[in-house]
Amino acid sequence: MLTLCYHYGCDRSSAIDLQPDALIWFEQRLRQADNAADERAALQDVVLAYYQIAAQVLPIAEDQGGNQEDARMLGRMDCLDHTHNLHGLLALLQGHQLLRYHQLSADVFRAPLLFNAHHAVALQDTDSGQIWVMDSWFRHFGAPPVVVPLALWKEGFSP
Repeated sequence: MLTLCYHYGCDRSSAIDLQPDALIWFEQRLRQADNAADERAALQDVVLAYYQIAAQVLPIAEDQGGNQEDARMLGRMDCLDHTHNLHGLLALLQGHQLLRYHQLSADVFRAPLLFNAHHAVALQDTDSGQIWVMDSWFRHFGAPPVVVPLALWKEGFSP
């Protein structure tokens, strides 16, 4: 069971009960990875599937990339919502020992401009030590999250 939040700043939340078949699919998809890059790609698929499952009971399918296009929508999510949701999912996967090439790192924050603060989830490659940022805030619902090196993300990366 995971708590998914939405409506900017985790103003609203709901428990998402992942059925066994979803967890089996997550495991099968992650087990297909033969290296860290493959695992990051698999995680993009898992995140996308998780949000699709959640959208069956929550209005999050209305979420648009960024914060401008969905400001009046009930299911909108800002970077705090996305960070909370991805962190919870990745922690669940790590707890089930499904991450073989990464470990969940502390969430990351950037503020390239004083009014442009942004949060995201970080993963550390267990072999190289490199930190990667997974960020589902940039894109509209139904698109996979972006995954980029922390240094690039910190510079203000935006797809």
